[in-house]
Amino acid sequence: MGDLCIEIPHDKLLVTGGGSGIGRAVALRLAGYGKTVYVVGRRQGALDETVSMASGLDGKVFAQQGDATDAASVDQVFRAVETDGPVTGLVHAAAQVSLGPAMNISPEEFRRTVDSTLCAAFNVLQRWARPLVDSGSSGAAVALTSATATGGVPGISHSSAGKAGLTSLARALGREWGPSGLRVNCIGPGAFPIAKSEAMFSSDVVSKRMDELIALKRYGEMSEIVDPILFLLSAGSTYITGQSLVVDGGQTLLPWLIPLEALEAGLNNQYR
Repeated sequence: MGDLCIEIPHDKLLVTGGGSGIGRAVALRLAGYGKTVYVVGRRQGALDETVSMASGLDGKVFAQQGDATDAASVDQVFRAVETDGPVTGLVHAAAQVSLGPAMNISPEEFRRTVDSTLCAAFNVLQRWARPLVDSGSSGAAVALTSATATGGVPGISHSSAGKAGLTSLARALGREWGPSGLRVNCIGPGAFPIAKSEAMFSSDVVSKRMDELIALKRYGEMSEIVDPILFLLSAGSTYITGQSLVVDGGQTLLPWLIPLEALEAGLNNQYR
């Protein structure tokens, strides 16, 4: 558990993608703060593992199997957890992505990826917001995108398209739902190795490339993405909505345009 101590004014929260990775870490941190957390995902076994890991924490974690790409399934999940009132805090961390050149991506794979990133987020966010707007209750939602969501990254053109759409969606929803007291923000993680990406990030060729790109020269640690997510749920962020916070160790900052060694050698734009 991280050291950051913040006030989170939500007693009941829902985390999609809570069966692994960042979603699981967020759910466990929230339970550590004494919150009631519902973790949602398609794999019941993984959700049960998260529930088991929360044993002994001050809060409670409950599993709800569901598919964010299916609006009917999303509605069923929310109906099950809203028996004692609406969910005011939401973290949407569920998504699927594969890697590959655009020429090798089939139309079906492109559509499936955009569905799992953009359409699924709309299903979850809309269903979360509806009872809050109807009851006049405030709430906060955080959706995971990517540090490169608006960068048009080669090799993940389908994911980039979906996550860029999600970034724009969050801005539109922040404007539409702000008058009702709802905040919607995005977090764009950089390189945070989790179970499904650990082998890729630990390979020599990828590690070398990441070392070249990341300004801080290291991968992110889980607390370094969980804490910013919790901040956007917290009382410290109540005047923030429709925004995207990139947490990538400087991965998306421009490299030296003129090599440093060239500048140190005296090369410059100089009139003589």
